[in-house]
Amino acid sequence: MKLYQKMLSVKYISRSGFGCINARPTQADFFCPPGYWKIIIDDNEKDYTLEAYRRIGQHMDFLNVRNKSIVLISGKAAEYVSIPAEPECVIVETMDIGRDLRSLLKAREGQHLLAALFIRVDEYHECEAILTTRSYNEISYQYIIFGNEKEAVRFDFDALREVSEFRITPLSQIEFTITVRKTLLLINELYIGRSLQETYLAKLIDTKKDQDDLVNIGRALSIEKNQEKLLRLILFLSKRITGADAGSIFLVEEDAEGKKHLRFKYSHTFSRDIPLEERVISMDKRSISGYVAVTGQVLNIPDASMLPPDAPYSFNTSFDRKYNYRSRSMLVVPMKNHVDEIIGVIQLLNCKESLETVNNGAYEAFSIKLESPEDFERHVVTFDKKYDSLMEAIAGQAAIAIENNRMIMQIQNQFEEFVKASVSAIESRDPATSGHSFRVAEICTAMAAAVNEVSEGYLGPFNFTETQIKELELAALLHDFGKVYIDLSVFRKSKKLYPKDFENLLLRMNYLYRFLELQYSSRETELLKSMKKNGDIDAAYDALVSDKNERLRKIIAIKEKLCEMNEPALLCENIEETLEEILGEIEDVECVSMEGDLLPIISQADRLNLLIMRGSLNPIERKEIESHVTHTYRFVSKIPWPPEYKNIPEIALRHHEKLDGTGYPDGLSGRESTLLQSRIMAIADVYDALTAGDRPYKKAVPLERVLGILREEAVKGMLDRDLVELFIEKKIYKRPEMKSSDKGLKENVC
Repeated sequence: MKLYQKMLSVKYISRSGFGCINARPTQADFFCPPGYWKIIIDDNEKDYTLEAYRRIGQHMDFLNVRNKSIVLISGKAAEYVSIPAEPECVIVETMDIGRDLRSLLKAREGQHLLAALFIRVDEYHECEAILTTRSYNEISYQYIIFGNEKEAVRFDFDALREVSEFRITPLSQIEFTITVRKTLLLINELYIGRSLQETYLAKLIDTKKDQDDLVNIGRALSIEKNQEKLLRLILFLSKRITGADAGSIFLVEEDAEGKKHLRFKYSHTFSRDIPLEERVISMDKRSISGYVAVTGQVLNIPDASMLPPDAPYSFNTSFDRKYNYRSRSMLVVPMKNHVDEIIGVIQLLNCKESLETVNNGAYEAFSIKLESPEDFERHVVTFDKKYDSLMEAIAGQAAIAIENNRMIMQIQNQFEEFVKASVSAIESRDPATSGHSFRVAEICTAMAAAVNEVSEGYLGPFNFTETQIKELELAALLHDFGKVYIDLSVFRKSKKLYPKDFENLLLRMNYLYRFLELQYSSRETELLKSMKKNGDIDAAYDALVSDKNERLRKIIAIKEKLCEMNEPALLCENIEETLEEILGEIEDVECVSMEGDLLPIISQADRLNLLIMRGSLNPIERKEIESHVTHTYRFVSKIPWPPEYKNIPEIALRHHEKLDGTGYPDGLSGRESTLLQSRIMAIADVYDALTAGDRPYKKAVPLERVLGILREEAVKGMLDRDLVELFIEKKIYKRPEMKSSDKGLKENVC
């Protein structure tokens, strides 16, 4: 292999004559033809200012020292050329064109090759097989092919655009020099054209991405309702669209005295793992973000560390020093709402957007890390001016989204507080159930979160969104709202008989006792009178007294039995048979009133209540209590719920349905008949009712027994078995948010 080389000076000039941009070739093997460059793109001269060329020059290979020009002459073609004694460029003469071509490509070390290939016609396909697999960013080339007329006629060239010349005659030294100059000039022009095409293709793709992102930003900002997620989304999209490495969001706050401040609300840096530290800064012109917040002016700063001396604002370098970072280019944009009021500031740092490469759809903001000082020098550029207006539009959308979110959250919070206040007011009517709805809501939300953790089995496909969990929480808070329509005395009924009814029953029993006592007293008096006539009545008198005492003792026993029967506890004996025996004893007395009418000691209403087998409510009262779900449904259905809360009435209505059809109000059976949310609430409602220690008709049931009851009802097909097992397995009842429920358990857990 023979090698010839010579250093040349290079100049570039723009098409419209703005002046020269001096290149700085420093190695002997870099070649550009003498004379001036012409960069011809199109006829639109306004886009091609000197600054634009310089900016393009920072990113394009053909304007820096990466290009390496070389002339490669095969051994077969060498006999056709005469090489000058002092050639103007690097010349390589090779006996194995394929081997040496591969070697040159392998050894290029990141340089771009501009190659003029002098070959014989029969070497063309071998070279093409090698070069067509290479990107034009690796090598740009042109062939000078030698052969005879017959070879030219019968040979099929695949890519004539890569063939600069087909020669039949040899080249003299001067012809060789001119051919090399012309060919390398052509290669440079082709490379420039392709590079510019890629650059502008990259710009077009970037513009298309910006347009798509702008549409997606508007859509995304209108959907997101969570304040924290909304801020993260705004910053994420702002960074993505501008290629920024870091960014922060400041929100305007007003203190009690009406003074405004900027709160550092959210930030993210791709190249550093930096914890968020909320802080408040003064809203004035001394800081960059404060200046933008006060003036409403967009700041596009090429280098924050080199601010103009007369700038009214300054850059705080503490962040850079603390995290070994370098804040260079900055884009700071005010967020203005619909009334042109500034509610915050978006601050973006270190644009990494490339003007040269397409990046295959990747976003520089999340693909390039700035780790070393060299990375900041190589990748950080000034934010393009187009982003001033584009980010103003995005910041405006963001401001309106934040304001809308604030209003939505305020309305939602007001509504939730109204619901809670209403529930508290309703539950205050019955102190025994106070707090029940809140505890049920806590259990329901905890169970919904637990369902989301299940990945297999029946519950695997179910996944509640945050909105659905909020829907369940509101339904749980309102599930007993219909009790406001129920007679309060029914709720407060702690015994089978109402206090006044039981008091009247005891009075009648006392009257019966006195009535019986009086009857026997009268009979004793009659018997004593007859003693004067019949002297021997001792035995009869003793028998009468004994009978009286026995009858009065039974009355006292009946009274005690009635007190026992009035308790709502579950009795093991046959209560109906017991009551019949009591009625038989009482009816034998034939107690009459002061007016002489037969006096019923135990009324039909008393009988109905005393025959209650479980609890304190008779069938009529229980039906009235059960009607609270339909009252709840009718009331809650009148509320104009948004679409995402449309299931609240249905969830609340079905929380007393049982899977075996024994529930109410409609006796539905099977899992498919009720929503999963209603089945969750059914378990929460039963659990809290059993564990509550303040119910008038029962004491709190020990925890182990409660869990046993839940499992029993699940086995019987009344409660959802999977949900019950999840409730027990995940120990929902022991979670921190269950504090209000735990209060009634502490003294009852065995």
